Order: sequence, then structure tokens, then C-alpha cells
Amino acid sequence: MISFTDDLAITLSLTIAGQSYNIPAGDVKSLELSLHPYGFNGKISFVVSTEGATDALFTPITTKNDLIELSLQVEVFIKPSNTTSNPLILSGLVTTRGFTEQTLTDVLPSQTLMLFRHYHLTFADPAQVLWKQHYPCDLLTDSSLKTLITAHASVKINLTYDWSVLETVYPVLSLSLGASGNQASFYDFLLWLVDSQNGVFSYDITTNQYSLTASKSQTGTAKSLDAFEIAKFGIDFPEVLRHQPNVLNAYSESPKITAITNAQVAAPIRHDYIARYPIAADMQARVDLETARFKQCSHEVWVEYQKFQLQVTPPGQLVNFQGSSAWNASLFNQANTYRVRKWQLHALWTKQGDVPGYSCYEIEQSMRLESSTELWVDLPSYTLPVYPFFVEGKIVSETGEDTDATYQFYTDENTSINYYQISIPLWDNKKVRAAYQPNLDAGQFYFPPYKNARVLVGLNFNSAVIADFLDWGSGTALPMDSQGNQLVMGKSTTSHNIIKHTYVDSKPELQIQRTENKDTELLQFSVGYIILQTQTEE
Repeated sequence: MISFTDDLAITLSLTIAGQSYNIPAGDVKSLELSLHPYGFNGKISFVVSTEGATDALFTPITTKNDLIELSLQVEVFIKPSNTTSNPLILSGLVTTRGFTEQTLTDVLPSQTLMLFRHYHLTFADPAQVLWKQHYPCDLLTDSSLKTLITAHASVKINLTYDWSVLETVYPVLSLSLGASGNQASFYDFLLWLVDSQNGVFSYDITTNQYSLTASKSQTGTAKSLDAFEIAKFGIDFPEVLRHQPNVLNAYSESPKITAITNAQVAAPIRHDYIARYPIAADMQARVDLETARFKQCSHEVWVEYQKFQLQVTPPGQLVNFQGSSAWNASLFNQANTYRVRKWQLHALWTKQGDVPGYSCYEIEQSMRLESSTELWVDLPSYTLPVYPFFVEGKIVSETGEDTDATYQFYTDENTSINYYQISIPLWDNKKVRAAYQPNLDAGQFYFPPYKNARVLVGLNFNSAVIADFLDWGSGTALPMDSQGNQLVMGKSTTSHNIIKHTYVDSKPELQIQRTENKDTELLQFSVGYIILQTQTEE
């Protein structure tokens, strides 16, 4: 990386518990910035003199745990005549803080005068700082992703939406981020959602605003880069994707393999996406999604500077290598328009000038540019959220009396698919859907779970499943001495059929009993006899 010396005006303002603290230009001793389309990270250090003055920052830095809001501006100090600068302006939140102290005892052992404190702060954009500490478990029903995300957006996180995927209403949406074994934060969840659903997560430094959109913004006017500020630049071409993407439907009633076009495939290399899709439209939606997600990336341009930019171009800004005769028309990238993808700065204070606020810094500045038509979305690495996670629920049935052990399935009006309704007590008895299927039984058995039965529910991102059954039915448990088993079928203790096997005097006994109010029929097999009995109580 090329380094150079240049004058900078770096001004810093910190807000703690509503109180502002301004650090003048010239007191900033170092600055590191890494700006991306999705946010930024930075480190800054500065000195506060305590000679003949009180360090007003010391008490809030050391005694308060309020959010520290940071505002930073970086620009060239000495500007050419008849020009204006476009400074870098950003706002973020401080993550860690520390300081060293310089006293006069380093020079004169008998003196304890404090000379200055040298503060060190790390900071980032608000979404990174807050959402990386956010690990919620949540459940929404008949809701959209937009509603889910908005519910978890802090007042410090300004978010706009322009993505139809976020408007789709799902019967079930859940967050598993506080579940055992999950390492993903809400920030990871959001990145995973954007990546898996082919969206764009972007951050505008100038407005301190985030956007969730279907595609990258194509608006804006391209700025011509100053050839005299740039030391060198080069072109990088990414690795070409050689695999064949395939979407596989493992549903036994309609198995299917659909290939996605890749003109650069190197057979037999492939990437398969497999799942069960009982509904044909869901299979087609996955094919459409993976087709859109498959992107061959274009070339990129890297740029290293020898002077700090007079017109700062942060990520998202369109730029070109035109507008000046200093750019050779034969350059590969001369005719193209690019978008800034990465902007980096490392500045280390070297000397103080005679004019207040004037300082010289040893600087390294670079950018990375992508084509303005690039479809690939730059996202940081993230941890996959873990699904399913498990909660308890109770089966819902609106058939019969409240005390009746009835079962009921419901039918989706759009797909005609049958499902259970399960009430989740943890979240105000919200009702989730689970597939109406045998679950743990073989297909020869038809034993739908009864009303109010306690079940273990596995919550996926946008679906639910009955994972296990957690209690015995009313009246089904037998005394341990009987070493018995029984099958109780029916709505209540006064309307049911029972098949019961027990041991009586260490010998097996089998009963089949039918009960309807006061009417009872019994068939009993015991050692040496068979009882067939019908009885009506008065």
C-alpha cells in the first residue's frame, strides 16, 4: 500500500447522555476507517490536554455506560483556490474505549501534574453495534418479514424497504436466535435473509440510513476521479463459476430435477439444492430464486491514492475515469462507470501546523470499485441461524365441548393442504400451523393428536412441525403394578372405546370396552374364560 503525507482536518464529536463533547481538528492522532456498502468500522485516537484545564470527557468516559454516539468529519485542510471539497461525514456508535495518561512524573519525579490523556475508541455503524448483541426468540403468525424486522429495529437504526419479498405474509415466522446452540445474532439473521432471498442490504453514510431492496440503486451522477490524486490502479477478474446449479424436488409424488443455465459449466461439477415441495408453485419459486441468485461477477478496479481525495467518494457513489485529459482514452476502464464498493483510510498524525486545526498525517487511502451494472451483492461473513428450535404447544380443536378430546384439521384455502392448529402458550397462545401428517406413526395408524394435547413444536423460519408428544391422554395411564398397556379412543370418559392389556395375578388379561354414557359393552379374555357383557346403568 502506498503511503503519503497530507494535511487533514479531522473533527470529532461525541454525545454521551445527551451531552456533546467536541474534539478539535489537530487533536486527533490516528484514524482507521473501512467503509463498505453495508456499513463501516473504525478506530480513532485523540488527546485531551489537562494542563490548566479540566478534562470534561474523563468522568463520562469512566463512569457512564450510556451509548456513545460519534460524529466524524474528514476533509482536506488546505483546499485549492476556487474549489470546494466534499468531506467524509459519518455517524456511528462507540463499541470499546480506553486511554493512557501522561503525567509530569515521567520528567520530574517530584511532580504529579497530569499533562494529557490519550483516548482510544473503536466504533461502527449502528446496526452492527446493536444487532450483533441482539439474540431474540420470537414468533409471528400471519405476518410479513417487514413487520418482523421493523419490530426489532432500534430508534438508532433508520431502515427503509423496497423489496416485495418482505411484503409476503407467512402463516408462521420465527426467530431462533436465543435458542441453545445458536450462535447467530439478529445481524447474522438479516444478512442470511438477504443472501438466501437474493436481496440487497445497503447503508448510506451521508444519511445514516439502511435499505432493504430487491436490487442495487442505479440512481446518482458519476463523479470523475482526479487522476492527480491517484498513485496507481489495477484490474482484477474474479474466479468464474463452473458448477451446474440444480434444484431437486424430493417429494415422492412429483420428483423433479430442474437445471439452471450456466454457459461456463465444467461438467460434471454441480451444486444441488434439494428439498421437498408438495406444492408445484413452491418448487417453481425455488427455481426462480436460484436462477436469480446465480451471478457471474464482473471485473473490479483497485485504486491507491497519493493525495487525500478533495471530493470523497464513499461506498455506493458512482465514479468514472473520465472528465480529464489526464485519463488516457486507451485505458481498459476508461469507458466504464463504476460503483465504489470499499473505501479505506489509515491516517497517523505526524506534525502540527502553525494554523489552528492544521495537522499533517501519514496516510494510506484506497478504494475498490465494481461495475455499475454488477448484480453480485457484497455482504460480510455471517453465522447461519439454527432451525428448528423447540417450544411447547397445545393442539387446537374447535369440535365438541371444551373438555372433549376431539381432533380437527384445517384446510388452506389457497393450496387445499390440511394442517393442525397449535396454540403456543409462551407467546399469548398464538396459533401456528403444522402439517397434518402421521408424524411419529406409520401410515397404517390414524391417531391425530387430540384437543389440548401437549406437544413439542419445532419452529422453522417460516413453518412449524409437531416434533414429539409430551403427555398421556386423559385416563390412559395405568398403575405400575398392572404392567399394562391400553389404547383409549374417544371424546371423553363417558364416550370412548378402550383396548386394555394388563396382568392379573401375573397372568395376561385383555379387555375391549365400549362406553356411551350409561351404556357399556365389555369383551374380556382371562385365564380359562371369556366374558361378553352388556350393561345399562339406571
